[in-house]
Amino acid sequence: MIGYIRNSLTLVLAFSISLRLCSQSLSFSESQIIMYKENNLIKAAEKQEEAYQFDLKSYKGLRFPQLDIFGAGIYRDKKIGTNLNGARSEVADALNISDPEELGNWDVNLLKRDIALGGVKFTWPLFTGGKINAAIEASKLKAEIGNKELVSTKNKLISELAERYFQVKLAEDAVLVRKQVLDGMNQHLYNATKMEQQGLIAPVEKLQADVAVSEANRQYLAAQKDAELARVALANTLGIDQVNEELTTPFFIVPYLHPLDYYQDFAVENYPELQKLQLQVELTEQSIKSKKSTYYPTISALGNSILIHNNPIGGMKKNRKPWSLGVGMTYTIFNGLQYKNEIKSAKATKESVLYSQDKAKKDIRTLIEKIFQDIQKQEEQIQNLDVQIVQAEELLRVRVKGFSEGVQTSTDVVDAEVNLSGIKLQKIQASYNYVVDLASLLEYSGLSQDFIKYTNQ
Repeated sequence: MIGYIRNSLTLVLAFSISLRLCSQSLSFSESQIIMYKENNLIKAAEKQEEAYQFDLKSYKGLRFPQLDIFGAGIYRDKKIGTNLNGARSEVADALNISDPEELGNWDVNLLKRDIALGGVKFTWPLFTGGKINAAIEASKLKAEIGNKELVSTKNKLISELAERYFQVKLAEDAVLVRKQVLDGMNQHLYNATKMEQQGLIAPVEKLQADVAVSEANRQYLAAQKDAELARVALANTLGIDQVNEELTTPFFIVPYLHPLDYYQDFAVENYPELQKLQLQVELTEQSIKSKKSTYYPTISALGNSILIHNNPIGGMKKNRKPWSLGVGMTYTIFNGLQYKNEIKSAKATKESVLYSQDKAKKDIRTLIEKIFQDIQKQEEQIQNLDVQIVQAEELLRVRVKGFSEGVQTSTDVVDAEVNLSGIKLQKIQASYNYVVDLASLLEYSGLSQDFIKYTNQ
């Protein structure tokens, strides 16, 4: 099933990239797919999560017996034994045996000069006072923390992608506005030049138009540089070399947002950073259990067997492979109050995390309220600026006409053009602020994945 899902994602990604290459356009959803595949922060978080999973598997191995093989080779400068042939002679005399040799050789060799042996041994923890269980549970919690770190990284990058994707839109829309201003100023200069030649306006009026064209051109070139830099930042977030495609996802306004309490309550349960703090609390609880387990003895099953040797030890025959089996126990009677202080330290750590968790929840609720209000403010500004744009366009039309009739000055026309462009730029900025605030709201609420839904509406 997992392989099927991976293959499906690969096909979706390949199709997306293929479509991107063909159309030379890039939507926000396509950008997100590319970022998930290419961004190194996500790759690093995925590897860290993988490391936690392997740690968990390693801790589960503590429940199983440990089997080892051993071997040794020893060479001594002399053999170890005793010569009892003298006692053999006395025994022969006592038994009226004329030849002591009939009793055999009583020169006993206990250990040869060269000794080689090998075998196996095992240990199996039967009771540790809960230490192994606490270690495994702690490892599970760390694996969950790793998962939350991956989710948190992805959510933060969605917000960063929203910021940088729409930063390009902001910059390029600003270029269009600056180009409109430059075109308008050039047209005004053309009109002013003709009117000066006809003696209808003073030279200073034409000079004012020249200055306006120069300033409009300067701002237009600066806007182009800003747009180029914004694309560099977007490419960095995506994890690719450059972004040359047209960005097709426009600024948007969400038709309906949930009430503030919805996002605040959802955040308390689903914001990954708060979830990590809760897991930290549970981790400290396991630490306390682990420390308390030191007050119990550790009981283990033990066993070993010498499988090969070149010297009969204690009369053991070479073809026997006996096992030595038993149960061992260790119990610390006194260690300078180390365990007691470790438990106090673990409890203090838990209390510290609880205080941090409580403070973080309050901070998140406050931050979400601030972002929520700012979203409402940006939406109101966009609506008001739409009205002002209509008014500013009418003012510019009237002043251009008045200038051609000699009742308006060149300064009046320039001011009207600058006023209109300023309002348009404010609207673009408000639209940008809106989508970035929305991404932040969803991130802190643990709802970052919903952002893509709004971009597709």
